[in-house]
Amino acid sequence: MNRRPLRTFAYGHPWFYHLVTGISSLPVGGPRRLREFCAQRLAPRLPPQAAVLDLCCGDGAASAPLLARGFRVTGLDCSPQALERAARAYPGLATVQGFAEKPPLPPGQFAGVQISLALHEFHRPARLELLAAALGLLLHGGWLVALDLHPTRGLLGWPQQWFVRLFETDAAVDFLTSNLSADLTLLGYGSVVVETLAMDSLQLVSAQKPFPAPTP
Repeated sequence: MNRRPLRTFAYGHPWFYHLVTGISSLPVGGPRRLREFCAQRLAPRLPPQAAVLDLCCGDGAASAPLLARGFRVTGLDCSPQALERAARAYPGLATVQGFAEKPPLPPGQFAGVQISLALHEFHRPARLELLAAALGLLLHGGWLVALDLHPTRGLLGWPQQWFVRLFETDAAVDFLTSNLSADLTLLGYGSVVVETLAMDSLQLVSAQKPFPAPTP
């Protein structure tokens, strides 16, 4: 994947990365509010103390709202450095190193899976592989919730285009031309619901793993 200008600098200098994240999250009320969205949609659908997986958890910021609600949260990421930071910041978070497309976890063990602002990092083949893996990790009746970019049209689209060109990869451009709802349906998810946020620049998508069809 070709890197955009400033991306490497941003990831090498956390203060700059958090500055950019803070500015870009202002339309939804700031970084803390942004990190709450997945948990707010997932929590009401789950039993108390359910097992939840945070895919591409990074430093655990999006895991924190789930931990605060009493869920048993596992964070998976490919970066050992990110997982070390997550473990220090959130001692209740179980961490697993691995790739989201091929998670080193047994199937059917989570009532919920969330992925916050990470799907756009994957080109479509890898993205479909990741979403299929998440489906396999869910219990029947379990829920996936994903927060990510959504294509903004008209004059309001230029800030998004500026952000993508400076800070994202070609995978983000690919993601903005995709239809996440259709992809989830194609993979076998049901009850797919898409909400748009921040003047349509973000989408919050919920989908359920269906129960098996009754045997005749």
